[in-house]
Amino acid sequence: MSPSWSRGLVTTEKVGRVQTCKLGLRRLEEEAAWIESFRQLRDARFDELDKVVAELKREEKVIGRRKRA
Repeated sequence: MSPSWSRGLVTTEKVGRVQTCKLGLRRLEEEAAWIESFRQLRDARFDELDKVVAELKREEKVIGRRKRA
């Protein structure tokens, strides 16, 4: 059984060989909150990566200037 099924997000009904899946009655508030927190974490990590890339580019320019001088 998948985690979404065990948490009530999806319900299934099997009649003969046919298995029907439906969204459960639970609201998606918990899942939406988790997705939002994950989005914020991802954005923060990309912001930090942008800072590292910018610093590396600055260092690269300085090294390039030294080689020309």
